Amino acid sequence: MSIQSSVDDLSASAHKNAEERGVLLCAQLEEAAKLQLLWTRYLLEHSKGAPADCLLAGCESAIREAAACLILGLVRPALNSLRVQIDLAMSWLYFKDHPVEWNLIQETGENFKLKKELTAYLRDWHPAFASRWGILMAIKQRSVPDPYRLLSAHVHGQNALTLPTTRVPLDVIGTHAHQDDVVALQYECSEFITDLFWSVFADDWRSLPSSVMDVLLKRFVTPAQRTEFFGP
Repeated sequence: MSIQSSVDDLSASAHKNAEERGVLLCAQLEEAAKLQLLWTRYLLEHSKGAPADCLLAGCESAIREAAACLILGLVRPALNSLRVQIDLAMSWLYFKDHPVEWNLIQETGENFKLKKELTAYLRDWHPAFASRWGILMAIKQRSVPDPYRLLSAHVHGQNALTLPTTRVPLDVIGTHAHQDDVVALQYECSEFITDLFWSVFADDWRSLPSSVMDVLLKRFVTPAQRTEFFGP
């Protein structure tokens, strides 16, 4: 097969995916990320334009990036965009309160924070974080407790099931089933991220829009869970 034929096949397949499934996939992904988008826009509106807010804006952009990849049938790049959403959301939770460290990274490109460090920070410096996170884990609706681990397996490729198997360019177009899996994972990521936000910002629940509150309230199994989560 010539290079031109390979390019033509890839172009035709991506175009067909966009024509036949693009609108559906884009709408499904946006719905899967709905709660995360509501949270992100609320936080951006109330953070008064702090420098690290570009991380939150980037998180929203990564949702659009995932949708664009899926429209073309590009599953592996879409998975990377999902993982980036978690990275950016967790980084924002740290850097919004650390302007010195944020400026240093902008100037040097060094001292990035890893997920393990960020998780430890949230547990150590937000007293109610651990208990709230525990409650949310008990009533989670996602099937994967930590989607970041699953996505990292695909990014790092250290498992035979996650390795790329591309022989010709056309192989980068994922099956419909795999594309649908990305949509499902977007929901998993969005719930994981919004649970992080809830675990940090639950004290401010009175200022949150009802569209955000209602989703969480429906998850509580008992009144005691709700009382423990929000406090007396």
